Amino acid sequence: MAYGQIRHIDPLQRTAVIALDDGREIALSFPPDANIEVVEPTTLGTMGGTLDDLRVGYWVEAAIPTAGTNACSCASLTCLS
Repeated sequence: MAYGQIRHIDPLQRTAVIALDDGREIALSFPPDANIEVVEPTTLGTMGGTLDDLRVGYWVEAAIPTAGTNACSCASLTCLS
């Protein structure tokens, strides 16, 4: 898992750039079956969402194979803000 803040997001291209908490940035691509979870406003839990629900500045937790690479495919992303 990688924890960071969205710096750039392109829902049409299914990509995002996340700034990790250690200062590195990682480029993510999302396959069509990626699991996107966003904050549910009533309970503050999470619910299913899409890349269109995310915004620059949101804090997220991304399931990626290795957080040390510069680009990778992201199978699951949970919005924390």
